[in-house]
Amino acid sequence: MVNIKSIRRANAAFTMEQQQQQHNAGPGEGLVCVFAGATSGIGASTLEKMASLLPSATFYVVGRSESRFLAWQRGRLASLNPKIKVVFFEADVSLLAEVDKFSNFVSDCETKVDYLYMSPGALPFTGAKYTTEGLETCFVLSYYARMRLISNLLPLLNASSRPRVLSVLAGGKEKSFDRSKEDDIGLQRKDNWAPFAAINHTTTMTTMALEHLVGTSNNSKITFMHAHPGLVRTEIGSHVVAPPGSGVLRRVGMALMRWLFNAFMVFGISPEESGERQAYLLMSSSTYGPGTAWRIDKSCEPVTKPAFLARYRADGWPERVWEFTLGVFERALITTYRVK
Repeated sequence: MVNIKSIRRANAAFTMEQQQQQHNAGPGEGLVCVFAGATSGIGASTLEKMASLLPSATFYVVGRSESRFLAWQRGRLASLNPKIKVVFFEADVSLLAEVDKFSNFVSDCETKVDYLYMSPGALPFTGAKYTTEGLETCFVLSYYARMRLISNLLPLLNASSRPRVLSVLAGGKEKSFDRSKEDDIGLQRKDNWAPFAAINHTTTMTTMALEHLVGTSNNSKITFMHAHPGLVRTEIGSHVVAPPGSGVLRRVGMALMRWLFNAFMVFGISPEESGERQAYLLMSSSTYGPGTAWRIDKSCEPVTKPAFLARYRADGWPERVWEFTLGVFERALITTYRVK
């Protein structure tokens, strides 16, 4: 386990290194960081920690409400470090077309991206909900939106001297696909969708997709990371509510689940510590280098198990998952772009 004291020392050392590089390079040479899922919880804490650690950087943050960001986070970030530049882009990343708009905006403004951090998500326990693009919302937030953002920003990431991609989900917790669902890994048939199936599929697909991307020669210098943050004391349990119109039993069940989530939270680490750990993963060069799709546990240690992943690699699943993902992108976006 990488203890928090070691992480803080490493983060402080990186800050000193950046200060020296900034002094030598002069203005205009700061890092460019892109954040999705950073308006609450672990993502917000990671954004704040990165803002406090980097002497001069530009942060692009995507979220659903600019007014909420300005009221709650913008002033906090400025107080932590008045030298950083923060650009907020209002978009709903559960829609791939909105992800494209944000990606295009960043591409129009920058010539490189150094760090890409992603942690958008929603608990699937309130039932399946489908977007106007025909995709299940939790699946989009945990997987499709992230992969679309990575895919769109690959040219800018490859333009960086030390690019890093961090997807915070459940690295190291992969499970094999149910054989009856191997022909529907996106759980697009509604009878295949279930909360734990969605969690398992998005987790394993994330690892497979990142392994495909890191195996592409053009991306060999990018460090891809799929991290599991462990239990963190956030307010995620408050989102476990029964949908409108639910019966008494459903409402009682959701209330019980919400209580259990909140009860377990007391055993978790603070969002601040989790933010320090995610910042460490993005900035530390001592363990995680390019050429590997790293799976990282809650202690910031690399994970090598489970063994079934070796069989999946041998059977070509990384490529199959990526081809499937590209097909989903095309089908979901074809109506949007035809209208244009």
